[in-house]
Amino acid sequence: MTTGKRLVVGIGIALLTALGATSTAHAQYGYPTPPRGVYRSGLTFGGSLGVGSMSSNGCGPYCGGSGMIEGHIGGMMNPRLALMGDFFAAVHPWDDGTYTGQTYNGIYTAAVQYWVTDIIWLKGGVGIAHLQYGYDGALPFDDETGPAFLAAGGVEVVQSFNFALDLQFRVGYGSYSQVPDTTNYAFMVGVNWY
Repeated sequence: MTTGKRLVVGIGIALLTALGATSTAHAQYGYPTPPRGVYRSGLTFGGSLGVGSMSSNGCGPYCGGSGMIEGHIGGMMNPRLALMGDFFAAVHPWDDGTYTGQTYNGIYTAAVQYWVTDIIWLKGGVGIAHLQYGYDGALPFDDETGPAFLAAGGVEVVQSFNFALDLQFRVGYGSYSQVPDTTNYAFMVGVNWY
C-alpha cells in the first residue's frame, strides 16, 4: 500500500471514530424526549360541542336536528377510571306552521368513564332528564322531569401531559310520564383536562 493510500485510510478511520463518538455523546447528553400520551390524575373536567338529533315517537316538528352541548367534572379513581357528573343537553328550534319555539332535552347523570386503551374510552351514567317545549318569548307549554340514562364512547385524537381532545358519540335517554320518551343522539368534539 502506498503512502497516499495509507494516509487516506488513516483519515477515514479517524473521521469515523470522531463521528461515532459525537453521536454517542449526543445520545447520552441530548435533550430527553417528552413522555407520550396523557397523565390522568386528580380532578378532571371538560366539555364538548356537537350536532345530532333529538328523537321521540310522534313528536313531529318538535324533534329533529339539534345543537348539542356537554360539560363534566369529577375525579380520577386511577389512571383509567373516573367518576363524574355529566351534563348533556340538546336544543332543537322548531316551526310548526303557526308558531316557532324550541325543544330542550337535558340529561344530567352521575357517570363512570373507563379508558379501554390509552386513547379509547367508554362512559355510562344514570340520573335525571328534563324536557321542555316552549314558544319563543313565552312560558313553556310542557315541562317534564324523569329518569335518565347515558351511554357514550370516544377516541382521544390529541393528547398532551394533562389535556386531551376527543371525538365522541353520545346517546342520552329521558323517560317521561306525560310526553313520549325522548332520546338525544350526538357526535361531538370535546376537550378534557386531568
